[in-house]
Amino acid sequence: MRRREFIAVLSGAAAWPVVAGAQQAGTKHIGAFMSTAPKETFSDGYRQGVIISHKTIGTCRLTPEEFHTAYPKLWVWIQNTLALYEKNAESIASMHFVHLPLYFDHSLLEAAKFIAIDRLPMPPLAAMGLSRFAAFEEGNFNGITYLDRYFIKQTVVNEEAIHFHELIHVIQWRLLGPEGFLVAYANGLDEFGYENSPLEKMAYDAEAAFKRSSAIFDAEKFVEEQVGHLR
Repeated sequence: MRRREFIAVLSGAAAWPVVAGAQQAGTKHIGAFMSTAPKETFSDGYRQGVIISHKTIGTCRLTPEEFHTAYPKLWVWIQNTLALYEKNAESIASMHFVHLPLYFDHSLLEAAKFIAIDRLPMPPLAAMGLSRFAAFEEGNFNGITYLDRYFIKQTVVNEEAIHFHELIHVIQWRLLGPEGFLVAYANGLDEFGYENSPLEKMAYDAEAAFKRSSAIFDAEKFVEEQVGHLR
């Protein structure tokens, strides 16, 4: 089956959800934000990268039958997992990071929470009938986001850039809604692969800008603008 334009994913085309935003351990970061360039350079670079990736990767989408079988199980798993670990959740503000408040509103840093953990809870996708995503299920990630909560490995809990990455996913979840995010993320994996899937590339490029530039930008506004371009 030939892939369809990603813009259709967010405009109501048939597409089926899989899982949350994640940051892979040891993954090379993509893109940069030059501090002397106007903000449009960062945004345009992100969009151009997605376009280039789109030209090189094909896909075979999940069927409605696969979705109707797996989605209710996945949603229950997410809710149960978050409830199980909620007692261990801490606000990002409690970490007293120096740079995150320059990019995110304080209310978000208070509301969004992280759970430091040795092993990230990954949904049993293969057992839910989504064996095609078994490689993702077994991926070596530093963090993974569900709604406004994200899990982060204990070994990297003090790395501010990883919190930045997962906060980008928190905003994506909020703007797209649970089903919209899962739809977009699943089809992004299918169409572009992990690093170049639009929602991950957005997070990696923003993280690279955070790490490599002295220029400060409004991360929430950036995500809002880029999600708008994908609609």
